[in-house]
Amino acid sequence: MSENTPGSDPIYKRLYAFPEMVADLLRSVLPAAAFDALDLSTLDKVSASYVGDDYRRRRGDTVWRVRRGGRWAYVLVLLEFQSSSDATMALRVMEYTVLLYKELLNNKRATLGDLPPVLPIVLYNGERPWSAKKDVADLIGETGPALLPYQLSQRHLVVDERHAEADYAGELTRAVALLEQSSLPEHLARVAGHLADLVRGPDRDELRRTFQDWLRVLFERMQRESGEESPAPPELTLEEMKMTLEERVARWPEEWKQRGIEQGIEQGIEQGIEQGIEQGIEQGIERGVEQGIRQGLAHQRDLVRRQAEARFGARTAERLSASLQREEDPQRLDAIALAVVQCETGDELLRQAR
Repeated sequence: MSENTPGSDPIYKRLYAFPEMVADLLRSVLPAAAFDALDLSTLDKVSASYVGDDYRRRRGDTVWRVRRGGRWAYVLVLLEFQSSSDATMALRVMEYTVLLYKELLNNKRATLGDLPPVLPIVLYNGERPWSAKKDVADLIGETGPALLPYQLSQRHLVVDERHAEADYAGELTRAVALLEQSSLPEHLARVAGHLADLVRGPDRDELRRTFQDWLRVLFERMQRESGEESPAPPELTLEEMKMTLEERVARWPEEWKQRGIEQGIEQGIEQGIEQGIEQGIEQGIERGVEQGIRQGLAHQRDLVRRQAEARFGARTAERLSASLQREEDPQRLDAIALAVVQCETGDELLRQAR
């Protein structure tokens, strides 16, 4: 099994060892009536040792049980961290379910004719949307009406974290989806602030630390992608992480401008040296500075447009682009970037940009 998001595999294993995460997940995927019928105070993690290596059990896949109307129901939580969906997942889910039933029967915790219901949930964070069949019946070819009643059928739920709309009823599950979809520091800052409220309290210390570890992994990955080498401090709280990310966002426009100017100067010097005369060096530096300023402004415009798209959508970003392209004043672009964070609506942002 290949990891898709650096650091997310062990983090997910830790997250979904907490009963409150499983309860929140159930709230997100079940209809309200079905969720309300569960006694979440009875959530109990069950050993999955009965699933042997021959059935490709992965560390981190978990089995939970919960009381429903005085009887146990079982929840299979399968973690899938490959770059694309697994076409055999429906078969594997059925294998897990059959093995669970055999274990319950062997230990006399269930009887034939009274086996408990099972809810299989696959958590997936691959780069491409999940496309594999979710029911074993869909893997079977044409049988005709006479044989249809004798064919296998079991369906599983897929929570596609990277491509979900992130409107889950469960706030922790929504936060996980938003973290998977975050591409900019300001995205992480907003989620960090929300999580700080969700996992407040001494009874959630371990869960809070797990989210803090994940935020740090995502932040450091963004730093590497932007060319920074310094890692985030290891002991930042969620509140401190939010402040650090917001400070990072505020520095972006100036850093892009400075980087563009420095690159332009370097290119100009190299060009002048190649010409081999002092006049060429001076002209090359001058052209390099001008080019660097142009590049810095272009980077700044692009960053502001991306921020606007992340906050208010592609339509607002497209309308803002015309104003950005006409703007030559770096301070004015800084003001528009600040407005992206402060404005409540896209229309308000466009009015300020004009």
